[in-house]
Amino acid sequence: MPTSIRTRLLVSLLIVAVLSAGVLSWYFLSELESYGLRKLEERLGSEAKLAAVLAETNGMRDSDALSEALSGLELPGNSWLRIVDGNGIVIADSAGRALGQDFSGREEIAEALRDEYGADSRITGTGRLALFVAAPIRGADGRIIGAASSAANTFSIMTLVSDYRIRLTGLVLLFAAFTLIVAELLARWLSSPLRRLEAGAVAFAGGDHSARVRPSGSRETRSVAQAFNQMADEVQRALDELKAEERRKSQFVSDVSHELRSPLTAIRGMAETLADGDVPPADAQRFLGTIVREADRLARLADDLLTLQRIDGATGELPIRRVDPLEVSQRAAGAMEHLAEGRGVELRVTGTAPAVLGDPDRLQQVVANLLDNALRVMNQGGTITVALAHEGDWATISIMDEGPGIAEEDLARIFDRFYRAEPSRERAKGGAGLGLAIVRAIIERHAGRIEVANRPEGGTVFTVYLPALRG
Repeated sequence: MPTSIRTRLLVSLLIVAVLSAGVLSWYFLSELESYGLRKLEERLGSEAKLAAVLAETNGMRDSDALSEALSGLELPGNSWLRIVDGNGIVIADSAGRALGQDFSGREEIAEALRDEYGADSRITGTGRLALFVAAPIRGADGRIIGAASSAANTFSIMTLVSDYRIRLTGLVLLFAAFTLIVAELLARWLSSPLRRLEAGAVAFAGGDHSARVRPSGSRETRSVAQAFNQMADEVQRALDELKAEERRKSQFVSDVSHELRSPLTAIRGMAETLADGDVPPADAQRFLGTIVREADRLARLADDLLTLQRIDGATGELPIRRVDPLEVSQRAAGAMEHLAEGRGVELRVTGTAPAVLGDPDRLQQVVANLLDNALRVMNQGGTITVALAHEGDWATISIMDEGPGIAEEDLARIFDRFYRAEPSRERAKGGAGLGLAIVRAIIERHAGRIEVANRPEGGTVFTVYLPALRG
């Protein structure tokens, strides 16, 4: 089963602390032991030399007098002195325990009798560690006639552990408990930013897309928290866009269904009436004319929907080239000239604008759609003006009419699909409410924008902004 990072930190810190304490304790105790042994060896060496001088001075024949002389020396409570003859037999002992014993086999005695520095350490019969140092004793002629030995019990790490095992066990347990508490506090402190990050991630995964994490802790944890927040913001934006797109699609389907229902209902009703027979010729002719008009409106609606789909669904680049806005405007006005003449409306194209990059056919469609919109609301004798200009980095094309204008509450939604400022009149004239939506889609594909406003002198002005080419 996977463990939490807090548990891993706790165990890791505890192991590191215990191992560090053990290694450091062993190192310092070893150093302490070495230092104590060196100092003790120096002292025992001095005592052994002193005993050798004493033996050389008093002679080695009277062992009792020599033992008494050794006992008279002021020695630390844990030290003792011995004198051995040339054969390694103990002839004097300050403690009186080893008289007559053969010490010739002992390392330090053998070395001293060979006129060498003798030192050795051994575990005594009581289980203690003892250090032995021996110095040679010389006769009047300079020959080695014996050896003086000084010894003392000392300590080692193992003897310390043996002597103080109960205290050491308590100290180890106390240290382990203290270390555990400190490790737990450190683990909680170190893992708290990660726990908060985990809580935020779990909440986000559970559907709370507003969940965010406050960056805290180490640099790495802060970076992870910031990355999580950025990811959450991006996911939230993507979800908002998807929801908005779903709402647009739902509204679009609803609008299309509504637009299709009216002409289809009219066509069905009139067709059923004609199918029943016994319809006067005049009414039959009127019904047939209505069916044709509604069918034409359905065809225009289908064409507009296909146009929007091509523009919105285009994934590649537009077939752009250098375009003269004046030429595009003149072609669009020429295409609408016959319709304008039929309604007694004059079309004018004025001014110039710098060249732009774009699809000339689509830009001509923009001007034509705006002119068609203007013609729908114009009275006989009016004028529609297409004015071109250069404003900063933009080439502008303004279509100004002298119609009744647009209500202020409709200006903000005039470019929405299927939106009509005057629903009954627009439908009666065959509009589906997609013309201005197509215009905006084309302009946005050209990295431009379109604005609409009512003119103070009456009428409406639509202004198209396109990025102008320099030079």
